[in-house]
Amino acid sequence: MSFHRRFLLLVEEIERNFPVSSWKCGDVEIWPLARMDLYLDMHWAHTGGSPPVLRWFPLRAIERVATPLTNCWKSRHDLAHWVVRPRPAYAIFLGDGVSLDFVSNQWQDRFSEPLMVELEKRGLGTFLMQGGDLSRLPWRRPTFASNVIAVWGALTASAITLPAELPDHDRVLQLIAHYDVGAPSLSRAKLERRARVVFATASAFERILGIVKPTLAFVVTYYAGLGAAFLVACRRRGILSIDLQHCPQDGAHKAYGWSALPDNGYATLPALFWNWTEGDAAYIRSWASKLDLPWHRSVHGGHTQLEPFLDDNDPATRAWDAKFKAIGEGRRFEREILIALQPIAGCRAQWDALGRQIQAAPSQWRWWIRRHPASRPYQDREYLNLLSLRMPNVIVDQASSAPLPALLRHMSALLSLASGASAEAAAFGVPSFFLSDEARGPFANLLERGLARVVEIQALIGEIARLPAMPARPAPARRPALGETLLNLDEIARDYSQLCRNTARPISRKRFLNS
Repeated sequence: MSFHRRFLLLVEEIERNFPVSSWKCGDVEIWPLARMDLYLDMHWAHTGGSPPVLRWFPLRAIERVATPLTNCWKSRHDLAHWVVRPRPAYAIFLGDGVSLDFVSNQWQDRFSEPLMVELEKRGLGTFLMQGGDLSRLPWRRPTFASNVIAVWGALTASAITLPAELPDHDRVLQLIAHYDVGAPSLSRAKLERRARVVFATASAFERILGIVKPTLAFVVTYYAGLGAAFLVACRRRGILSIDLQHCPQDGAHKAYGWSALPDNGYATLPALFWNWTEGDAAYIRSWASKLDLPWHRSVHGGHTQLEPFLDDNDPATRAWDAKFKAIGEGRRFEREILIALQPIAGCRAQWDALGRQIQAAPSQWRWWIRRHPASRPYQDREYLNLLSLRMPNVIVDQASSAPLPALLRHMSALLSLASGASAEAAAFGVPSFFLSDEARGPFANLLERGLARVVEIQALIGEIARLPAMPARPAPARRPALGETLLNLDEIARDYSQLCRNTARPISRKRFLNS
């Protein structure tokens, strides 16, 4: 059984048998935080890796206090886009700092940018925040560095004295231990610290929301970084929080299926899930609709980045096509193969074996080796031999700088350990080859539909040789109009604000679902 499947079965058993939906610290529900920490604990144990080692506490404290100055220094060549103070806007966006594309020598948010452009066409203001350490500059548009919010939360959390309510915590740990799973992040002390940091950080976000006064609040990767604190702040203010889907779900994602919910939903979950497909949206509804009131909802909004790249006549898409053809002085290849690297510990032997396959493959095949957007330089050690290949038919830098769909339009195949890029490849008819059995957990749907296969590296060249040079693109699926979806969100936001203001008065669920 894959590690991913083991995790899903374990949390389902926990949620079915223990009152983890009652774990709280103030208004911060702890179980969604604990569940993601449990996933990471299991991930590190499975891969044989370990989380980054924290630096000596006094050094961390100094770094945190110096963050505003560090931001200023890093932004010195991009001051036009450096935002110091929030401003009012119709919609606020919190990016994860890694879901970025380098377009026209500027970094833009992969999933938020299309929505911001659409809103601004309608005369509605937007305010963008990005997490991370500002290692990717310059920005495409004015951007507020939310790492200062993270610093505020970390420094003030110690002043939070609210007790954590963790009923049956010991029994949950006993069950986890029974399955021989290590869960150091779920100790009482660590959960209390985690919840207090989220509580304090949410208070800092409240100040931002009080100035921006948004109607809509979008977040990318709600379960990582500052996402939970942002969601709590939105709930406190009665602002509709919306998670923009960033990877395939197919009812098997670690963060998008819940067996038990508190009566008023989780403040640490989004109020609305923006899904790529109607199937994903229906799965969210299957568990969210069990609540008496619509604290969590879903909408089929489509993939916000993909649409233009499926249109051969789109001007921006044609421009990317021209750039693609110009690489390698326009030389044509029999196969174009994209390798989606993933910084997963313990897989160096597989990457090295793949490098040998590339060297043995026909010279008329071209290989595009693309770094994961969240990878750090130190993680390059896992696939250093791949990145070091110096061959006329191997592309590295340009494979990482172009938007993923701009490459997928021209690919014969996608290779990865178990990358979510496989779902986007399927939209272009590009088959995916998984090099890890772990893909059978999160991507069972793609495998069952014949859109992907798990293969042995030694058999890879033969599998690719049997493919057509250019796969047939499937007929485009019906995608909702972006503008219409945004208009619907405006009405949903008004109803959600009322729900937050008056949860005591009985409200008909039917009214909300028909809005």
